[in-house]
Amino acid sequence: MASQEDISKYFTGTHEVQECAEGQGEADLHTQMAHCKKTPGHLGFIPVNRLTNEHFPSGYHDNDLYKFTKAVADLTVRIAVKFTSPDRPEFIPGTQDPYPFYNSRGTSLLRTGTGRVCELIKDTEGTNGSRHCPCPECEHSATPSKVWWVVHVVTAKHVVYDTSEARQSSCRLWFDRERCPKVNIYGREVPGSNVDGDLCMMFCWTHDTRTADKLDEMLGRYEDLCAVVRDKYESRRDVDKLTIIVSHPHGCSKQVSVGHWVHRQEVGMLKQIRYSYTACTCPGSSGAQVYRVGWGWSAHTHSGANANSGGLNYSGLAGDTDW
Repeated sequence: MASQEDISKYFTGTHEVQECAEGQGEADLHTQMAHCKKTPGHLGFIPVNRLTNEHFPSGYHDNDLYKFTKAVADLTVRIAVKFTSPDRPEFIPGTQDPYPFYNSRGTSLLRTGTGRVCELIKDTEGTNGSRHCPCPECEHSATPSKVWWVVHVVTAKHVVYDTSEARQSSCRLWFDRERCPKVNIYGREVPGSNVDGDLCMMFCWTHDTRTADKLDEMLGRYEDLCAVVRDKYESRRDVDKLTIIVSHPHGCSKQVSVGHWVHRQEVGMLKQIRYSYTACTCPGSSGAQVYRVGWGWSAHTHSGANANSGGLNYSGLAGDTDW
């Protein structure tokens, strides 16, 4: 069996944020997808609105797993970032590998990644020093909303580095197919992040009651189904190693990919874990949840692709949870 040092080579490579050509904005995303060199044809991706039980391996043609994957998809968001922080470091911590977008600091080129809603908190007048909803719509409104919700979105640190980037970011909800209605929530703050683990928590704001109610219902369904699937497959989680990712490759509509994890590495005194896996990803997939079937809630986010490992991708660091 390979040592922990031997498998470190599987956790370096190319981060998978989708950059847009200067002056093109979102109009460039479909062009990037059509000319993708990593996954030509994107046959390993399943459009979320076409997902069925049959897309899972034999032994997993299960309605609970299907419903759970759809619940993950309901909370998955496409993140658009329109600014690059001047505080991005030159190198990835502990290495001489360049940190993503260091050379673009201070610029406003659009890039996209993926995230997942993990919590929703109602806010009211006066909380956090605000007297009204701080979203861009309310900031320019004569009648700003006095009630709003703070939406917590987890993603990769290299997707949204800090608050300066969050304030020029938006998350598109329920982008399940092309030409579907646009529903956005707006970045406001990065209260916590981990550059070593490539993990970021971004706070977003919305005052739309229907959006908040829908997210609240979806969060409850996700938590219930996560427990069901964990209990059902816990005994097989380290045998089949089934891994599922829902992401927005190339900043386009939501896709599901199914594979298995290959390497598991413990790092540091706190024994944080990272994984390599075969589930398909592309530029734009950075920040997506990496769910290993049979485990509980996952804080692992997709971090990058290793071109020298036969097509393996890898996550950032997080603890393994059984709840």
